[in-house]
Amino acid sequence: MKRLYIIAVVAMSMCLTGCNRWLDINTNPNYVADADKAMLLPTIQLSVADKLGYDINLVGLFWSEYVTQNKNTNQYYTIMTYNLTNQDSSFRSPWSYFYTRVLPSIKTFLAKCDETGNENFILEGKAMLAYTLYMMTSLWDDVVYTEGYLSDELIVNPKFDSGKQMQETIIGILEDIRKISPDAAAAAEEASTSSTADMVFGGDTDAWFQFANTLYLKVLLRDFSANKSKIQSLLAEDNFLDQDCAFDNFSDQADKSNPLYESDRRQLNTNANIRCCIEILNVLSEDDPRLDAYYVNGAKGDVYGVTTDPSESTLFNITATQPVYFATADEALFLQAEAYARLGDAESAQSCYEAAIEASFDREGCAGAEEFIEGAYAFTAGSTEEMVEQIINQKWAANVHGNPIESWFDINRTGYPTVGKTISYSPGVSDGFPKRFLIPNSSTEYNSNSPAGKSLTEKMWWQK
Repeated sequence: MKRLYIIAVVAMSMCLTGCNRWLDINTNPNYVADADKAMLLPTIQLSVADKLGYDINLVGLFWSEYVTQNKNTNQYYTIMTYNLTNQDSSFRSPWSYFYTRVLPSIKTFLAKCDETGNENFILEGKAMLAYTLYMMTSLWDDVVYTEGYLSDELIVNPKFDSGKQMQETIIGILEDIRKISPDAAAAAEEASTSSTADMVFGGDTDAWFQFANTLYLKVLLRDFSANKSKIQSLLAEDNFLDQDCAFDNFSDQADKSNPLYESDRRQLNTNANIRCCIEILNVLSEDDPRLDAYYVNGAKGDVYGVTTDPSESTLFNITATQPVYFATADEALFLQAEAYARLGDAESAQSCYEAAIEASFDREGCAGAEEFIEGAYAFTAGSTEEMVEQIINQKWAANVHGNPIESWFDINRTGYPTVGKTISYSPGVSDGFPKRFLIPNSSTEYNSNSPAGKSLTEKMWWQK
């Protein structure tokens, strides 16, 4: 069972930024240089949740066309219109956080695990490493890894690993996880429990293996043809997430709430910025009960594009205790549905697709999924692309409160929901849909090996 560890974790997250020579130049005497792994693990998890839950998913909400900016305010106008440069905090903040806090803490954590040989902690640490690298390369493509994380020496101008190289790196880490004996991990958990330190699964090693397998499938799907046999073997194992992988240790108190809620609803001088976007009704029926969970007062006629009065448009709904999801049970099922569709197994694709919609309803606390599965959202077997489009459209519609940045990844990877058809470009945008985060000027101006000249609309290797 997870514990409310926020005060201790926040304190640690503020001081655990300098554990490795590959990033630190000076030694700060206020940093904890030798923290126990039981303190490092929740720090890592909170740090990732903090950046994902605010900076990254805020962009995901706008770029996936779930929300739009209130016409009478302009807090997120540059995000909505893709008018961002490599100096914007939307790119700089998570970039800096991952490199100076998350990766050094993971490296120290795993080094401590190597000393003690606790398979349960190794499993948890490597899973967080794989997820962090997956998120970084999904956002920026090129990542400093070989001359960064893997180096024990400070390299002033480190070279970047390409996105394609990072794909193989992440696959390798996940395959290392899959080599860990589940029995050994469970025995290690019993002998040296991580239950009070693990803020995600409370030390449930089976759930960590399921999360790793779910991430593995997601990564493999970026190159389906090359990974077809691995995908088939993974599906045959049928060991994916059946619960949400989330950091949910938030409380309704200042500085202890969900990061997006904390910033947008508690700290700004207005909470009217983020409004419902009409595109949601291009996929969901107006009587879908999840709309009332996603948006204050639902999305029945008072969304932007319908009303001309912004005061009548409905707010995006977010609560102080809303979890930050690294993955969800419905995402795991949608991934399986897509894999089966690409393998030509329409029956299995349909079964996973329907189960995914049910799981999405359950996560939002809504009833009545069967009515929609049999009606408006009924699965129709067809060509591979026809089946994939149905699956990704419903995955997009289910992900408003899940991990909205993943929907932006899917739009660029699969082409669905279709930009210009199901969803639209943001108002005033004429030079294309964004494909990547820009590498911040803090790197491009000081590292001679930093990739330069890439635009917001330049495709990554895995994008359609």
